[in-house]
Amino acid sequence: MGLSDRDYFWDNYNRNQRRRGNNVAKMSVTMRIVIVNFALWLTNGLFFPQNNFLTSILMTPPGVLYDPWRWYTFLTSGFVHSPSDISHILLNMLGLLIFGYGLAFSGGIGGTGSGIVRTDNIEWRLGRGEYFLFYILAIIFASISHAVFSQNAGGLGASGGVVAVVIMYAFLYPNKTILFMFVIPMPMWVLGIILVGTDFIGAMGNSKTGIGYTAHLGGAVFALIYYYLMFKKNLSFTGSFLRIKNRTISNVKTTLKIFNGGKNSTTNDYNSNNLKEAEYTKRLDEILDKYGKVGEAGLTKEEQDFLQEASKKYRNKNMK
Repeated sequence: MGLSDRDYFWDNYNRNQRRRGNNVAKMSVTMRIVIVNFALWLTNGLFFPQNNFLTSILMTPPGVLYDPWRWYTFLTSGFVHSPSDISHILLNMLGLLIFGYGLAFSGGIGGTGSGIVRTDNIEWRLGRGEYFLFYILAIIFASISHAVFSQNAGGLGASGGVVAVVIMYAFLYPNKTILFMFVIPMPMWVLGIILVGTDFIGAMGNSKTGIGYTAHLGGAVFALIYYYLMFKKNLSFTGSFLRIKNRTISNVKTTLKIFNGGKNSTTNDYNSNNLKEAEYTKRLDEILDKYGKVGEAGLTKEEQDFLQEASKKYRNKNMK
């Protein structure tokens, strides 16, 4: 798991500031992405209502593969949405908030109480820097996929990146029960299959609904590649993944002899430092396993403090 760039792994981490939300530098990456998307959508509507100038220069145009001067739109198209259909931006940003940020409603994804809570999410699981690059590269990959397989259609919207986040969530929390359409309970892996299957059928059917099915599939493929070729191998774009999860108690070689207080007692193979290391590593594994199941929100203050201490310990060890 990518832990080193999470909040409790920062040297300057201040939990009280984080809870008050008055530290702008620590604002959620997902929230920043949502703000940028809405800011661009509103700017276009307020200042360019007649010709949608801002949207037109940021979206991918038809035939963009043959126009290198517009290749920048492979990225920018993921931050603009339909000027005439507010549901386009609302649905994309809601999906990003639920799976990227962990926004949950009572009875919804991971909700255990009433009202709105924050639960498991991809930003926490990957870490901010890694999550940001994952999202940005997913948008670019999805946009290129759309340009390759739907060359006669322009493209805009964050859906390619959002689908990548959703599919990554399905890989990391496959048995998590969610409410499809906020009504039908189902495991997360089932939702992933439904999402990919629907997009595949739509892409094969040459649908004229205006939905970027090939971009969605591109986002799903990117998540698949990232999960199997990077995440499962403890690799990352930012180099932030710590391999402390693999340091299990079985890795620590200790042999204990029974001490009976006699003169001939043998304790030559006993190493108190190894025993302490084994206990420490076992406790770390327990907390990391819990983190993988319930996310940061489910950890106690003592467990979060323990992870912060572990980060400093292993970081200092690697620097020696």
